[in-house]
Amino acid sequence: MIGCSSFTMETKDKKHFLSRTMDFMMEMAEQVVFVPKNKTFAISYDSKQEITSKHSFIGMGSIQRDIDDAPVTCDGINDAGLMGAVLYFPGYASYADKATNNAWAVSPDKVISAVLSQADSLNDIEDLFTKKMVIVNEASPALKVIPPLHYIFSDETGASIIIETQTDGIHVIKDSIGVMTNSPDYHWHETNLRNYLSVTTNQHKDIKFLGKTLKPFSQGSGTFGLPGDFTPTSRFIRTAFMKNNAEQPKDELAGVSLAHHILESVSIPRGIVVTPEDTFDYTCYSAYMCAETRSYYYSTYGNQRIRCVKLTPELEQETEYHEFKVNPTEDIEYMN
Repeated sequence: MIGCSSFTMETKDKKHFLSRTMDFMMEMAEQVVFVPKNKTFAISYDSKQEITSKHSFIGMGSIQRDIDDAPVTCDGINDAGLMGAVLYFPGYASYADKATNNAWAVSPDKVISAVLSQADSLNDIEDLFTKKMVIVNEASPALKVIPPLHYIFSDETGASIIIETQTDGIHVIKDSIGVMTNSPDYHWHETNLRNYLSVTTNQHKDIKFLGKTLKPFSQGSGTFGLPGDFTPTSRFIRTAFMKNNAEQPKDELAGVSLAHHILESVSIPRGIVVTPEDTFDYTCYSAYMCAETRSYYYSTYGNQRIRCVKLTPELEQETEYHEFKVNPTEDIEYMN
């Protein structure tokens, strides 16, 4: 079962990030893929719907060479500075059986690749979801299930858009707080924030109690009540609290560092979350994307060193897929 947490962030020098964890029961961080402009690829398994990319993009995923030679990406950033990520949405996601009105049929796991290859702006993304494409009930050949998903996108202004397709239609959320995890739906999570109004960064003061003076233990007493479990609801609260209260980073490098620290608060070690199939959900990788520099930073469960792939002018000149293989082995700087 795919978990995941995500949030947007702005630095003091106006760099804008979309960051996310990928929580799953199998390794999802094997390569960062590059997809060039003017590349034609399939966005549906059953209908064989194809599109040609208007934009190049990079993101964690794979080129399914043994299936349809098409990219499947979990997240990514394109040459227009648009960033996107897919997160699990069980019990709520609902798709169409087929596309209608000449719309594109898109498999749920191919949405990120389809959108980043076409969109210039968040308005473009809204048009894609509401007018030009339909997410259809198609199983992922790799997972052998129809993955229930929802999507978050952000741009160089720091604005974001969340897309949730449910039984009552497409929900386009343009006024979110820039945080998303998993089920329930986004509006439920935002409402749930009201249960944590008493959680604060400030230390509680001494109080008089039955003739005694009671002092808080050490530091952090204001955060008492902040949930510490790994459910989507608790991860949403922790991520939102961190985003709202962490010191704003001064620049891109500090932004990467802060994003890494915030996501560590919701990262899942192997063995802590056991699935019904007796496997482990764990944080395979975390990604930190910067819109202005077209940079894709990431760290993995087995190698916590932060690495980066950029959409450089040289890379954008390439006309074929490119895969940047992930080193899964811990990279330790030995000092003696």
